[in-house]
Amino acid sequence: MVMDDNESCGSRVHDTPSSLTQTRQQRQKQEVYNEVLRRLRESRNEEANRPGFNDELWAHFNRLPTRYALDVNVERAEDVLIHKRLLHLAQDPATRPAIEVRLVQVQRNGNPDDSARSDSSSNDIVQSSPRMSSRQSIHPPPAFGSSPNLEALALEASKSQDPESDSSVHANSWFSRPLHEITFSTEDKPKLLSQLTALLAEIGLNIQEAHAFSTVDGFSLDVFVVDGWPYEETEQLTVALEKEVLKIEVILFFILLVVAIVRVWELSQIN
Repeated sequence: MVMDDNESCGSRVHDTPSSLTQTRQQRQKQEVYNEVLRRLRESRNEEANRPGFNDELWAHFNRLPTRYALDVNVERAEDVLIHKRLLHLAQDPATRPAIEVRLVQVQRNGNPDDSARSDSSSNDIVQSSPRMSSRQSIHPPPAFGSSPNLEALALEASKSQDPESDSSVHANSWFSRPLHEITFSTEDKPKLLSQLTALLAEIGLNIQEAHAFSTVDGFSLDVFVVDGWPYEETEQLTVALEKEVLKIEVILFFILLVVAIVRVWELSQIN
């Protein structure tokens, strides 16, 4: 899917309704770009201080739809660099699809006072219980912020606990269900999103949120937040994803081979 808002930052436009929309979209992109660049520099990110990085970062935003800039969590500016790197890897057939897997954490909205009381009351439990300690591991939020879908899942996890258990366990029940964020980047093509969702389902993952973006030069960036992987690690999940991708590629190869053979046979019959 190609968006028509990927104009040059300095392009000139006429005052038509469509051009005014493009100008507004460019301004929105520019604001997010400036904020991400500022945060990267303040964090002393080495890549952000490289000569030419400003132009590379703007090119990244400009090749993606405005929706990407509006949805991305600017507080996690480092995630933009991950997306930029994956899109770069996707340009080489030897390194695509590019895949990134990481643990993420979503905290449901609630009364801050209740959270403070729960955190205070759970300290002793965390110190005395290795199981609870593992639940307390802190992971970054998803790249595209907290959504109502994910907050609802967090609330469901909290309600599903034993009603007679300690309130601090309720408050921290979300941490017992690890979420993984999986980002794919590859060539854009029809039905890609449905193929990726089928791939995730094949290894037992449940999609809780999905963000799909297409670039103007024919690539895709697809980000899924999933549950269903029972371990707080990413290496085994990455391996499982790569195996499933390879399996799909082998099947597609044989399908294309059969189609080619049938086509050759049909041509031979005509001649």
